[in-house]
Amino acid sequence: MRKTLVLLGLAPLLALLAGFLLWRFWPSPPAPENLVFQIAGHRLRFAANYVRSTDPPDPDRIDLIARAPDFTPGGAAPRRLPAPGENGGKDEELGRAQIFLTLAAAPKFDGRAATAVPTERYGPYLEAEAQVTEGGLLRRRFEDNSPYAGEDLYLAPPDGEEFSARCQRPKIPSDDLPSTCLSEFRIEDLLLTMRFDPAWLGDWAHLRANALLLVRSALAP
Repeated sequence: MRKTLVLLGLAPLLALLAGFLLWRFWPSPPAPENLVFQIAGHRLRFAANYVRSTDPPDPDRIDLIARAPDFTPGGAAPRRLPAPGENGGKDEELGRAQIFLTLAAAPKFDGRAATAVPTERYGPYLEAEAQVTEGGLLRRRFEDNSPYAGEDLYLAPPDGEEFSARCQRPKIPSDDLPSTCLSEFRIEDLLLTMRFDPAWLGDWAHLRANALLLVRSALAP
């Protein structure tokens, strides 16, 4: 009887010990498989759960997906961008965290166009007035008769060289379609295009740093 009571008293301790041993020695999940791509003479290596398609329709581009704000892998099967208020806002919150990235060879230009800052590139289509918005960005409105009608240009002062984004202007009345922003970065002779929800504009410096880090890490030998 005494032995039985002793064993019963030790049972919780033994269970804890077994749980610790399982946790300590259980094999770790395998690291995500890496996929290697060749773009513009560069060899790039990305974890598979960043890559939207392992068989891209265009061999000269890579489509990636990450989650804001820390650029963790977004998974191979992204959620579509939801309309405002869809499913009680749950899908909207999950969709808003998605950052879609496309990496391709940078187009070849001659002369000034190769290094033109956004204010020079878009200058003829912008209204003169500028407003300070989220994260200290300047907002310039595209003229209604321009090729970018219905969009606003957000610029890191003074001229958007560090960061710029073209964002769809909210429609009144709403058309219940998701709004997106489009930003581009040159990394050597590669062009990185980033599409994201306007909610992240205030965190533009973080997005920029993480996007560049993701690509530069993939370029590392």
